[in-house]
Amino acid sequence: MFCVIQQVEIKKVNRGEAKRIEVYESSFSINGENRTYYKYRYSDERFERPVKKAFKISIHESYREQRKVKKRQTVICTVGYYSIIDWGSWIGDYVIGGLGSKAEILGITEEELTEMIYKKFQPIADQVIAEFEKTEECKARKQHREILNQHNKRIDDFKEKYDEGSDEYDRCYDVFGELRNPEYLKKIEENFKARKEYERRSREQSSSYYEEFYSNHWGHGSSSYCGTFSSNHSKADKAMLKKFYRTLSKAYHPDSNPDKNTSEEMKMLNNLKNEWGL
Repeated sequence: MFCVIQQVEIKKVNRGEAKRIEVYESSFSINGENRTYYKYRYSDERFERPVKKAFKISIHESYREQRKVKKRQTVICTVGYYSIIDWGSWIGDYVIGGLGSKAEILGITEEELTEMIYKKFQPIADQVIAEFEKTEECKARKQHREILNQHNKRIDDFKEKYDEGSDEYDRCYDVFGELRNPEYLKKIEENFKARKEYERRSREQSSSYYEEFYSNHWGHGSSSYCGTFSSNHSKADKAMLKKFYRTLSKAYHPDSNPDKNTSEEMKMLNNLKNEWGL
């Protein structure tokens, strides 16, 4: 039993890589606001693919029948030249029913069949890839991947810096990182600063409220977060404590502090809640 790989001619090949990545504008109106997004797409112009061949893979075996030697051929699959480039060289992706079904027909294991095929197919796949890497299409493909990798990195940096989504990035920049709408970026920066300032003031006000409330009700001499007074709270005190807890827990909740670890503050607040019997 042995593997045979036959080169065959085909009439049609897959479309080649786009020659360019292009920027286009997508504009529409939401609630009376006109919005423009700078999106990207691959150009309609594609590389020509001149190689019109494929590789037919089959297993040949000899057997005896009524004292005569006969030959049997089992076709595994046919893999296109450019399919190796676009989809990879794993044979299992091209076999209807999977390699296991072919191995069962041949009476061998899938591992044995795989090893038999790749002894002959791997050098062919390596040669195809080496040939493709010398083409202009391959250069364009690598360039496109690099452009998109850099684009995704810039989006991640933007999201981390301004706490905004990729849609907001697309309203400011294009896929090449060129600033298209400086006015809208300025608006995002101003909103971010205002949001951070509001959060800062909220934390300061919450802290001040706590100190004032604590001083007015118990002074500064008690310990264990005022736990010794939990049984003496009136209904009015508990109502005020609940209001206090809600204000501070909102200010120190992790969702309100994406850039700061407030676990200790929340731990203290939860201890207070339990000790006060809220």
